[in-house]
Amino acid sequence: MPDHTRRCKIISLRLSAEEYEALRTLYPKHGARNISDFARLAIQRAIGNSIAADSGLRTSVQDLDLRLGHLEY
Repeated sequence: MPDHTRRCKIISLRLSAEEYEALRTLYPKHGARNISDFARLAIQRAIGNSIAADSGLRTSVQDLDLRLGHLEY
């Protein structure tokens, strides 16, 4: 595995028995191989959504800046 994608960090969390069982039934429905894979996919999705939201905001600000520039002239 290339260095930039090598997994070298660990996180841990405690779940109730009900939460754990819910994850056990849920992860196969999302194409995950196991609970860890499912958690990783959820985290990647959250990170991606955050980046996409930032990008959308940046685009909106740039559009407003362009419009203001046209009003100044």
